[in-house]
Amino acid sequence: MIIKYNFSTDENNREDIPSSKDFPFVIKYTEFSQMPGGSARWHWHDFFEITVPLQDGMMLQTPNRTVSLNLGEAAFVNSSMLHDVSWDGTPDDKSCYTFFFDRSILTGEYGSVFEEKYVNPITMCRDLDCFPIRPQNKAGLRMMTLINETVSNFENEDFGYELLSRSALSELWLILLEETEELRKKAKKTDPIDGQRMKQMMNYVHDHFRDKVYLEEIASAAGISPRECARVFKRQIGFTPMDYLNQYRVRMAADELRTSAKPISLIGEECGFASDSYFGKTFRQYMDCSPRDYRKKAIII
Repeated sequence: MIIKYNFSTDENNREDIPSSKDFPFVIKYTEFSQMPGGSARWHWHDFFEITVPLQDGMMLQTPNRTVSLNLGEAAFVNSSMLHDVSWDGTPDDKSCYTFFFDRSILTGEYGSVFEEKYVNPITMCRDLDCFPIRPQNKAGLRMMTLINETVSNFENEDFGYELLSRSALSELWLILLEETEELRKKAKKTDPIDGQRMKQMMNYVHDHFRDKVYLEEIASAAGISPRECARVFKRQIGFTPMDYLNQYRVRMAADELRTSAKPISLIGEECGFASDSYFGKTFRQYMDCSPRDYRKKAIII
């Protein structure tokens, strides 16, 4: 069964994924018109991910790259990797399938030859944050065929679909290893501390976005200077800390506009905006419409 549910995260910006320990492999279907801001803003999870857009114009962003995806393509996202999913243009009628699978689907027992020889080389290569899958060569065509077969397996749930899906995923993974061999050989060593600091500072923003927040306070959450804080944000997601704060405030405001009847001015105040005019200006900057127009549109949807 393919699960239909919208994007949500916990207090650590980790995506909530309804998975089972018995079979830690799920496919979800997401309609982006039903999501705050029409996007899945910066988040992470422990699972490996394969994202499959069902229309043209998906934009998948990691700290190091932006990948544009159209119908008939897909992208692999490495585990624990910060990423953002949005669309080029309006999110109306935009949707995707997303595969989430735990390493145990591929490795079996901890420390097995499958883990050491086949899974760890990808997990430990942080340069391999994401990998576009396009049917432009034999390998890409085969990977898309395996993805489509797996979607069909989950839709029908015929006897043995779990085995067939794991088999298809194993073949896809082997192709991924072959296609990324040169990239992994040339990969530079990355500092894992950056990612940990980023998550700590993002958590601080999420806990305090309603308050007046200073750059020094965000930096203090990771025990670093304001200057290093700005550098980490730039390296990880390409934004300044205050840009990220405003984006998060807008996302929370959009959620309130869509789900509550509170006055718009009150929502802006509760989400940390000092004035109605600043709220409207910032909201329009990120959402391409006013808070009032967003609410009207959300009601119609």
